[in-house]
Amino acid sequence: MSRQRGWLGNAAAAANLTAGRADAWLAGSLCALGYLAWLPLLVTVAGLPSRSDLAFAGARLFSSGSFPLNVLLLGSLAALLLLVGCLVAALGDAAILRSTGRGTHRSLTHDTEAAFGIVLLAALPAVATLAAIAIGIAIVAPGEFGAPDLDGPLLLRIAAQLLPLWLVLVATVLVGQAFGAVTMRRAIGVEEGTLTSALRAGLGDLVRNPLRRLGVAATGTAADLLAIALALALLRVLWAPIRVELAGGGLLSPGVLILLVGFVATWLAIVLLFGALHAWISNWWSLELGPAADEVGPPALEVGP
Repeated sequence: MSRQRGWLGNAAAAANLTAGRADAWLAGSLCALGYLAWLPLLVTVAGLPSRSDLAFAGARLFSSGSFPLNVLLLGSLAALLLLVGCLVAALGDAAILRSTGRGTHRSLTHDTEAAFGIVLLAALPAVATLAAIAIGIAIVAPGEFGAPDLDGPLLLRIAAQLLPLWLVLVATVLVGQAFGAVTMRRAIGVEEGTLTSALRAGLGDLVRNPLRRLGVAATGTAADLLAIALALALLRVLWAPIRVELAGGGLLSPGVLILLVGFVATWLAIVLLFGALHAWISNWWSLELGPAADEVGPPALEVGP
């Protein structure tokens, strides 16, 4: 059984399994795109907003004649994007489990539906905390904008006043990941399993093994954050000459087109590497909860219903 290998042993075994299953990398890329793989590209191309940008956007938002409808519209758009991201991530998770022989004999559509419900339920506490942080920023930010810059950068001052909420966010993310990973494997990995029984089993497993489950969640989250930081650093280096050329009006020059093609190809490669990372974490969770995939004998990845 996989438990006899120990926590780090399962991590190493998951890495070996992932290295030999490139099909799971593509499924993992779906999860990564539904998660945070888009963030380095967005930050690199669009850039982070400046203090003046934030002040202008906040002033327009709250002084608009359509307030609070414009805030509700933005909230609805954010909720829609969250649903789409969860659906894409659920499809990728279901495909990874099926590719390593841990899915059911039901259709991929059925497994995706189950995974989608579990992903949403596991993400709700973190989403609620993010909403509380957004409300806190709206309350704190106006006073900080008018304060002198004597106590550090503006964003750090605002974040410091919401430190308890940031700690709650970290806790909800880790608990949500652990609960969702266990519950998903109980719902999809057992042919007779139901969503209700999987939820009970996931909660009970987390209560019995909190440190081990949260340890896997924390390691996976740290790996994701490190990968995002490295990807952001690489993309910013590649985007720097493109930004200079675009600022000079060289949009259609052959040199800029070549740089753009290389930049997009690099980002696609990064997304694939994110997929391999997610597949490794997924396989690690599976080995923590059941027999090793090489003992099961994984079939080929199914992509149809």
